[in-house]
Amino acid sequence: MAKQTTLRERSDRWSDWAVILVLVLALLLGWGVMAYAQGQRESYTDPDSGLSVFYPKGWLLKAEEGLAFQAVDPDSSGFRTTYQARPLAISATESLTSSLGAALNDASLARAQEGTAYRMLDLGEGEAVSGAPSVEAEYVYVVEGRDLFVQTLPAVVRGLDIAVALEERAFLFSLLAEEDEYPDALSAFRKFVESAARK
Repeated sequence: MAKQTTLRERSDRWSDWAVILVLVLALLLGWGVMAYAQGQRESYTDPDSGLSVFYPKGWLLKAEEGLAFQAVDPDSSGFRTTYQARPLAISATESLTSSLGAALNDASLARAQEGTAYRMLDLGEGEAVSGAPSVEAEYVYVVEGRDLFVQTLPAVVRGLDIAVALEERAFLFSLLAEEDEYPDALSAFRKFVESAARK
């Protein structure tokens, strides 16, 4: 009887050690995956505004007037998923949130003139970015092909603008993606905005 109890205790100890070993391996694997994912980003610093961001590795940088940053996903289909950042002029006399909201309204008016069937879906205070308040606008519009010799269906583009002040300078961060790719692109875009800093 004592022999069976000893064998059972030994077996229980081996089970305990096996559980601990599996737990340690899972933690090491999770750390490795996290390190790999973080290594899959590149950095960019705009010389004019001093804005510094980390964007997905392999995306194409695309310069455009008025933008501090723009990158396009070459692997997205149809309308290319795009990240943009532009400096904003904000009022020193108004509160920060109302000033960011006014800048967001101006950006929305400009977008409404660029695309067809522009529709604002939501406008309001957003999640804090690095401890700073933000204002967000979500919208949708239609983009038609610009090449007259290629017939393509119009693309429904969904966008998110996040206006935030970083160290006494305000920026508007934008995500533009086809409607079916937008939900998957959203969390990565929020990480992109969180990575922003001024140098």
